Amino acid sequence: MNLPPVTVVISTRDRGESIHQTIQTILLNDYPHFDLRIVDQSEDDTTEISLHRFRDNPRIRHIRTNMKGVSAGRNLGIRDAQSELIAMIDDDCEAPTNWLREFVAAFSVDCRIGIVFGNTLPGPHDRNAGFIPAYLRKEPFLARNIRDKYQVEGISACMGLRRSVWQVLSGFDEMLGAGATYKSAAELDFTIRALLAGYFVYETPEISVLHHGFRTWEQGRTLIRNYWYGTGAVFPKQLRCGHWPILQLLLRLAWRWAFGLSQVAASLGNNPQRWLRLSSFMKGFVTGLLAPLDKTRGHFVQEKPS
Repeated sequence: MNLPPVTVVISTRDRGESIHQTIQTILLNDYPHFDLRIVDQSEDDTTEISLHRFRDNPRIRHIRTNMKGVSAGRNLGIRDAQSELIAMIDDDCEAPTNWLREFVAAFSVDCRIGIVFGNTLPGPHDRNAGFIPAYLRKEPFLARNIRDKYQVEGISACMGLRRSVWQVLSGFDEMLGAGATYKSAAELDFTIRALLAGYFVYETPEISVLHHGFRTWEQGRTLIRNYWYGTGAVFPKQLRCGHWPILQLLLRLAWRWAFGLSQVAASLGNNPQRWLRLSSFMKGFVTGLLAPLDKTRGHFVQEKPS
């Protein structure tokens, strides 16, 4: 069987020890054709020192950069990749031995699939002290258009994509995502743009990673604030680009946020903190309405200093 090559892209910052564990689990994968791009945005040399033990491994390429933000890091890693299939994992996660094999199998379900999400399982932790963000789906689902988006909520800790789709969409919006100006929602934005462009999005529980990103309850408030701020910025951006079908999705999600919890929100604890979510979303929405925007690429634009 002719198996396609896969490139694993990890954008990391100041997590030398945890990313070492992440890389070790990936190297144990039973898939024969893969390599890794480690995009390192660290403030010091801790990560680079941690990666010294892998310096003779031909699969691994370490890219040091001054760029900031997970989206910028992922774009750099994907740009450097040679394969069509890209798998992404966070630097505080572990992958099982069948992780890459299951990603390749998921993309083979339909040639129109541009994005695949798997489950992000919480690692062991003290639930009285805090939580670990997670996403769990019990059954696979294939989103064929923007009307199906409300049924897929996968997060980029366990995400795959076709490099050709990434090229068509001009990559991730680097103003979105952790470490960027608008704090989060880069995968949400990328997924929406992919569906609007005619690509399918597939979620399957056959793919999973174990997440060790523990947060205290107080840190959870910051995470909620950032997550819904970025989410709020994404929707007016799509409307400004003329993507009016996004309104139906927004209404569906507004109903869920008002009267229920999404999978991702449910992992943040039993207290829904709806007022914090709503206020953060509205602040992000106003930002998305006013921020400089490249409508051709569908990306926010960094404001030039006056």
